[in-house]
Amino acid sequence: MMSELTNPKHLTPEIVEDYFRLGVRTAFALNETPHARLIIDPPRNELQLLTPVAGSAPEVTAYERITLKRQRPIDATADWYEMTIDATDMRYEAYILVESIVDQLRAGASFRHAVSESLEGLKDLLASRARLTEEKITGLIGELLVLSSVIDTDGEDAAVTGWLGPLSEEHDFGFADFDAEVKCTRSEGRVHVIGSDTQLQQVPGRPLYLISVQITRAGGAADSFTLPSLVAAVRSKLHRTSRTFDSALEGLGWRDLDGDLYRTRYQLRSVPRGYLVDDAFPAITAALLDTIVPQRSLVSRVSYRVDATHLPYAAVPAPLDSFCEELA
Repeated sequence: MMSELTNPKHLTPEIVEDYFRLGVRTAFALNETPHARLIIDPPRNELQLLTPVAGSAPEVTAYERITLKRQRPIDATADWYEMTIDATDMRYEAYILVESIVDQLRAGASFRHAVSESLEGLKDLLASRARLTEEKITGLIGELLVLSSVIDTDGEDAAVTGWLGPLSEEHDFGFADFDAEVKCTRSEGRVHVIGSDTQLQQVPGRPLYLISVQITRAGGAADSFTLPSLVAAVRSKLHRTSRTFDSALEGLGWRDLDGDLYRTRYQLRSVPRGYLVDDAFPAITAALLDTIVPQRSLVSRVSYRVDATHLPYAAVPAPLDSFCEELA
Protein backbone atom coordinates (compact mmCIF):
# COMPACT_ATOMS: atom_id res chain seq x y z
CA MET A 1 0.00 0.00 0.00
CA MET A 2 1.31 3.46 -0.89
CA SER A 3 -0.16 6.91 -0.39
CA GLU A 4 0.67 9.77 -2.76
CA LEU A 5 1.05 13.47 -2.00
CA THR A 6 1.49 16.32 -4.45
CA ASN A 7 3.90 19.27 -4.25
CA PRO A 8 5.10 18.94 -0.67
CA LYS A 9 6.85 21.89 0.87
CA HIS A 10 10.34 21.54 2.30
CA LEU A 11 10.20 18.81 4.94
CA THR A 12 11.73 19.38 8.37
CA PRO A 13 13.74 16.62 10.10
CA GLU A 14 10.77 15.96 12.39
CA ILE A 15 8.36 15.52 9.47
CA VAL A 16 10.77 13.17 7.66
CA GLU A 17 10.96 11.07 10.83
CA ASP A 18 7.16 11.10 11.11
CA TYR A 19 6.81 9.62 7.61
CA PHE A 20 9.22 6.83 8.49
CA ARG A 21 7.35 6.14 11.72
CA LEU A 22 4.08 5.77 9.78
CA GLY A 23 5.49 2.62 8.20
CA VAL A 24 3.68 3.21 4.87
CA ARG A 25 5.39 3.86 1.54
CA THR A 26 4.56 7.42 0.51
CA ALA A 27 5.13 9.01 -2.90
CA PHE A 28 5.59 12.73 -3.54
CA ALA A 29 5.45 14.56 -6.85
CA LEU A 30 8.37 16.95 -6.41
CA ASN A 31 8.46 18.59 -9.84
CA GLU A 32 6.51 18.65 -13.10
CA THR A 33 9.10 19.68 -15.69
CA PRO A 34 11.13 17.58 -15.65
CA HIS A 35 9.12 15.04 -13.70
CA ALA A 36 10.62 14.08 -10.37
CA ARG A 37 9.05 11.79 -7.80
CA LEU A 38 10.18 10.91 -4.28
CA ILE A 39 9.21 7.70 -2.52
CA ILE A 40 9.76 7.26 1.22
CA ASP A 41 9.95 3.53 1.97
CA PRO A 42 9.99 2.93 5.76
CA PRO A 43 10.03 -0.91 5.65
CA ARG A 44 13.27 -0.79 3.65
CA ASN A 45 14.56 2.39 5.34
CA GLU A 46 15.11 3.89 1.89
CA LEU A 47 14.36 6.95 -0.19
CA GLN A 48 13.89 6.70 -3.96
CA LEU A 49 14.11 9.48 -6.53
CA LEU A 50 12.53 8.78 -9.92
CA THR A 51 12.87 10.96 -13.03
CA PRO A 52 12.58 10.29 -16.80
CA VAL A 53 15.79 9.28 -18.56
CA ALA A 54 17.41 12.25 -20.27
CA GLY A 55 21.10 12.13 -21.09
CA SER A 56 23.72 9.80 -19.63
CA ALA A 57 23.41 8.19 -16.23
CA PRO A 58 25.19 9.73 -13.22
CA GLU A 59 28.12 7.85 -11.72
CA VAL A 60 27.25 6.59 -8.22
CA THR A 61 29.19 3.34 -7.94
CA ALA A 62 31.63 4.92 -5.48
CA TYR A 63 28.81 5.48 -2.99
CA GLU A 64 27.98 2.43 -0.92
CA ARG A 65 24.56 3.75 0.10
CA ILE A 66 23.35 4.74 -3.37
CA THR A 67 22.21 2.52 -6.24
CA LEU A 68 20.89 3.51 -9.66
CA LYS A 69 18.88 1.56 -12.19
CA ARG A 70 16.91 2.26 -15.32
CA GLN A 71 13.35 1.01 -15.53
CA ARG A 72 9.98 1.77 -17.07
CA PRO A 73 7.17 2.50 -14.57
CA ILE A 74 3.79 0.94 -15.32
CA ASP A 75 2.21 4.33 -16.03
CA ALA A 76 5.07 5.58 -18.27
CA THR A 77 5.84 5.29 -21.96
CA ALA A 78 9.62 5.74 -21.58
CA ASP A 79 12.35 4.70 -19.17
CA TRP A 80 12.98 6.48 -15.87
CA TYR A 81 16.05 6.61 -13.65
CA GLU A 82 15.44 5.21 -10.16
CA MET A 83 18.03 6.28 -7.60
CA THR A 84 17.73 4.49 -4.25
CA ILE A 85 19.40 5.81 -1.10
CA ASP A 86 19.92 3.70 2.00
CA ALA A 87 18.69 6.12 4.68
CA THR A 88 19.74 4.09 7.73
CA ASP A 89 20.79 6.54 10.48
CA MET A 90 20.75 9.40 7.94
CA ARG A 91 17.13 9.85 6.91
CA TYR A 92 17.16 13.61 6.78
CA GLU A 93 20.54 13.73 5.03
CA ALA A 94 19.12 11.42 2.35
CA TYR A 95 16.13 13.70 1.94
CA ILE A 96 18.38 16.78 1.65
CA LEU A 97 20.29 15.03 -1.14
CA VAL A 98 17.07 14.36 -3.06
CA GLU A 99 15.90 17.94 -2.53
CA SER A 100 19.24 19.30 -3.79
CA ILE A 101 19.08 17.17 -6.95
CA VAL A 102 15.53 18.26 -7.72
CA ASP A 103 16.41 21.93 -7.17
CA GLN A 104 19.13 21.63 -9.80
CA LEU A 105 16.83 19.76 -12.21
CA ARG A 106 14.32 22.57 -11.80
CA ALA A 107 17.06 25.06 -12.70
CA GLY A 108 17.78 23.21 -15.96
CA ALA A 109 20.68 20.92 -15.02
CA SER A 110 20.88 17.40 -16.45
CA PHE A 111 20.24 14.53 -14.05
CA ARG A 112 23.89 13.47 -14.28
CA HIS A 113 25.12 16.96 -13.43
CA ALA A 114 22.53 17.46 -10.69
CA VAL A 115 23.51 14.23 -8.95
CA SER A 116 27.24 14.89 -9.29
CA GLU A 117 27.03 18.43 -7.92
CA SER A 118 24.72 17.45 -5.07
CA LEU A 119 26.90 14.56 -3.98
CA GLU A 120 30.00 16.74 -4.03
CA GLY A 121 28.32 19.48 -2.03
CA LEU A 122 26.93 17.09 0.57
CA LYS A 123 29.75 14.54 0.78
CA ASP A 124 30.63 15.48 4.37
CA LEU A 125 27.00 15.46 5.45
CA LEU A 126 26.44 12.10 3.79
CA ALA A 127 29.42 10.44 5.41
CA SER A 128 28.40 7.23 7.14
CA ARG A 129 27.09 8.03 10.61
CA ALA A 130 26.93 5.83 13.65
CA ARG A 131 25.93 6.47 17.23
CA LEU A 132 28.32 5.92 20.04
CA THR A 133 27.58 2.69 21.87
CA GLU A 134 25.27 2.89 24.86
CA GLU A 135 28.25 2.19 27.11
CA LYS A 136 30.24 5.07 25.62
CA ILE A 137 27.25 7.43 25.80
CA THR A 138 26.79 6.68 29.49
CA GLY A 139 30.50 7.01 30.21
CA LEU A 140 30.77 10.33 28.37
CA ILE A 141 27.78 11.73 30.24
CA GLY A 142 29.43 10.88 33.55
CA GLU A 143 32.71 12.57 32.60
CA LEU A 144 30.95 15.67 31.25
CA LEU A 145 28.92 16.06 34.44
CA VAL A 146 32.13 15.96 36.49
CA LEU A 147 33.89 18.31 34.07
CA SER A 148 31.03 20.82 34.24
CA SER A 149 31.15 20.82 38.04
CA VAL A 150 34.92 21.33 38.14
CA ILE A 151 34.65 24.23 35.68
CA ASP A 152 32.22 25.89 38.07
CA THR A 153 34.48 25.46 41.09
CA ASP A 154 38.04 25.65 39.75
CA GLY A 155 37.68 27.30 36.35
CA GLU A 156 38.03 26.00 32.82
CA ASP A 157 41.83 25.75 32.68
CA ALA A 158 42.11 23.47 35.69
CA ALA A 159 39.08 21.43 34.63
CA VAL A 160 40.10 20.78 31.03
CA THR A 161 43.74 20.17 32.00
CA GLY A 162 42.62 17.68 34.63
CA TRP A 163 40.36 15.77 32.23
CA LEU A 164 42.53 12.82 31.22
CA GLY A 165 39.85 10.45 29.90
CA PRO A 166 40.19 11.51 26.23
CA LEU A 167 43.98 11.02 26.47
CA SER A 168 43.55 7.30 27.27
CA GLU A 169 45.32 7.74 30.60
CA GLU A 170 44.75 5.23 33.40
CA HIS A 171 42.26 7.49 35.20
CA ASP A 172 39.63 9.95 33.97
CA PHE A 173 40.73 12.96 36.02
CA GLY A 174 43.97 14.01 37.65
CA PHE A 175 43.76 16.80 40.21
CA ALA A 176 46.42 18.40 42.40
CA ASP A 177 46.02 15.99 45.31
CA PHE A 178 44.24 12.92 43.93
CA ASP A 179 43.03 11.00 40.88
CA ALA A 180 39.43 10.14 40.03
CA GLU A 181 37.91 7.36 37.96
CA VAL A 182 34.37 8.30 36.91
CA LYS A 183 31.85 5.51 36.48
CA CYS A 184 28.33 6.21 35.27
CA THR A 185 25.50 3.69 35.27
CA ARG A 186 21.83 3.52 34.34
CA SER A 187 21.15 0.70 36.77
CA GLU A 188 19.12 1.08 39.95
CA GLY A 189 22.14 0.09 42.02
CA ARG A 190 25.64 1.51 41.86
CA VAL A 191 26.88 -1.35 39.70
CA HIS A 192 29.84 -0.32 37.57
CA VAL A 193 31.84 -2.10 34.90
CA ILE A 194 35.59 -1.88 35.40
CA GLY A 195 37.16 -2.41 32.00
CA SER A 196 40.78 -3.20 32.88
CA ASP A 197 43.14 -4.16 35.67
CA THR A 198 44.60 -0.64 35.73
CA GLN A 199 41.44 1.49 36.04
CA LEU A 200 41.35 1.12 39.81
CA GLN A 201 45.09 0.88 40.40
CA GLN A 202 46.54 3.80 42.31
CA VAL A 203 49.47 5.82 41.11
CA PRO A 204 52.02 5.52 43.95
CA GLY A 205 51.58 8.30 46.46
CA ARG A 206 48.28 9.55 45.04
CA PRO A 207 44.84 8.69 46.48
CA LEU A 208 42.32 7.34 43.97
CA TYR A 209 38.56 7.81 44.18
CA LEU A 210 35.87 6.03 42.20
CA ILE A 211 33.16 8.59 41.43
CA SER A 212 29.81 6.82 41.09
CA VAL A 213 27.21 8.60 38.94
CA GLN A 214 23.70 7.22 38.43
CA ILE A 215 21.47 8.49 35.62
CA THR A 216 18.05 7.43 34.43
CA ARG A 217 15.82 8.15 31.46
CA ALA A 218 13.73 11.27 31.95
CA GLY A 219 10.52 12.53 30.45
CA GLY A 220 9.91 16.25 30.42
CA ALA A 221 11.61 16.97 33.74
CA ALA A 222 12.93 20.51 33.96
CA ASP A 223 16.40 19.33 34.96
CA SER A 224 16.65 16.65 32.26
CA PHE A 225 19.21 16.74 29.48
CA THR A 226 20.31 15.00 26.31
CA LEU A 227 23.91 14.23 25.45
CA PRO A 228 23.97 17.07 22.84
CA SER A 229 22.52 19.57 25.32
CA LEU A 230 25.10 18.52 27.93
CA VAL A 231 27.92 18.98 25.42
CA ALA A 232 26.54 22.42 24.54
CA ALA A 233 26.17 23.39 28.21
CA VAL A 234 29.79 22.51 28.98
CA ARG A 235 31.05 24.22 25.83
CA SER A 236 29.18 27.41 26.77
CA LYS A 237 31.31 27.65 29.92
CA LEU A 238 34.57 27.57 27.97
CA HIS A 239 36.46 30.44 26.36
CA ARG A 240 40.21 29.77 26.28
CA THR A 241 39.96 25.98 26.20
CA SER A 242 37.08 25.37 23.80
CA ARG A 243 39.36 24.03 21.05
CA THR A 244 40.98 21.57 23.43
CA PHE A 245 37.53 20.47 24.58
CA ASP A 246 36.27 19.99 21.01
CA SER A 247 39.39 18.04 20.07
CA ALA A 248 38.92 15.78 23.08
CA LEU A 249 35.29 15.10 22.15
CA GLU A 250 36.26 14.31 18.58
CA GLY A 251 38.82 11.81 19.85
CA LEU A 252 36.07 10.11 21.84
CA GLY A 253 33.93 9.74 18.71
CA TRP A 254 31.55 12.67 19.24
CA ARG A 255 30.47 14.80 16.26
CA ASP A 256 28.12 17.76 16.58
CA LEU A 257 26.57 16.90 13.19
CA ASP A 258 25.35 13.61 14.67
CA GLY A 259 23.53 15.32 17.52
CA ASP A 260 20.11 14.34 16.17
CA LEU A 261 20.99 10.68 16.76
CA TYR A 262 20.99 11.26 20.53
CA ARG A 263 17.46 12.16 21.57
CA THR A 264 17.12 10.32 24.86
CA ARG A 265 16.69 12.61 27.85
CA TYR A 266 18.33 11.80 31.18
CA GLN A 267 18.42 13.07 34.72
CA LEU A 268 20.45 12.15 37.78
CA ARG A 269 18.96 9.20 39.65
CA SER A 270 20.83 10.08 42.83
CA VAL A 271 23.53 12.37 44.20
CA PRO A 272 26.93 11.09 42.98
CA ARG A 273 29.13 9.40 45.55
CA GLY A 274 32.87 8.99 45.88
CA TYR A 275 34.62 5.84 47.12
CA LEU A 276 38.22 5.77 48.24
CA VAL A 277 39.96 2.93 46.43
CA ASP A 278 42.09 1.54 49.24
CA ASP A 279 43.04 -1.95 50.42
CA ALA A 280 39.45 -2.56 51.57
CA PHE A 281 37.88 -1.67 48.22
CA PRO A 282 37.02 -4.67 45.97
CA ALA A 283 39.34 -3.82 43.09
CA ILE A 284 41.12 -6.23 40.77
CA THR A 285 44.41 -4.62 39.87
CA ALA A 286 47.47 -5.58 37.87
CA ALA A 287 49.57 -5.49 41.01
CA LEU A 288 47.19 -7.89 42.77
CA LEU A 289 47.01 -10.27 39.81
CA ASP A 290 50.78 -10.37 39.56
CA THR A 291 50.91 -11.91 43.04
CA ILE A 292 48.19 -14.54 42.68
CA VAL A 293 47.76 -15.55 39.02
CA PRO A 294 50.10 -18.21 37.63
CA GLN A 295 51.65 -17.29 34.27
CA ARG A 296 50.23 -13.82 34.64
CA SER A 297 51.65 -12.69 31.30
CA LEU A 298 49.10 -14.92 29.54
CA VAL A 299 46.14 -12.98 30.98
CA SER A 300 45.64 -10.19 28.45
CA ARG A 301 42.37 -8.62 29.47
CA VAL A 302 40.40 -8.21 32.68
CA SER A 303 36.84 -6.85 32.99
CA TYR A 304 34.59 -7.11 36.01
CA ARG A 305 31.65 -5.48 37.80
CA VAL A 306 31.71 -3.78 41.18
CA ASP A 307 28.50 -3.20 43.16
CA ALA A 308 29.24 -0.20 45.35
CA THR A 309 25.62 0.28 46.45
CA HIS A 310 26.21 -0.70 50.07
CA LEU A 311 29.88 0.15 50.38
CA PRO A 312 30.82 3.04 52.69
CA TYR A 313 31.40 6.16 50.66
CA ALA A 314 33.96 8.82 51.41
CA ALA A 315 34.30 12.58 51.74
CA VAL A 316 35.90 13.50 48.41
CA PRO A 317 38.35 16.43 48.47
CA ALA A 318 37.94 19.61 46.41
CA PRO A 319 37.18 20.18 43.60
CA LEU A 320 34.71 17.27 43.73
CA ASP A 321 33.44 17.88 47.25
CA SER A 322 30.48 19.89 45.93
CA PHE A 323 29.73 17.33 43.21
CA CYS A 324 29.63 14.26 45.48
CA GLU A 325 27.33 13.47 48.37
CA GLU A 326 28.57 14.62 51.75
CA LEU A 327 29.01 12.16 54.59
CA ALA A 328 25.96 11.97 56.82
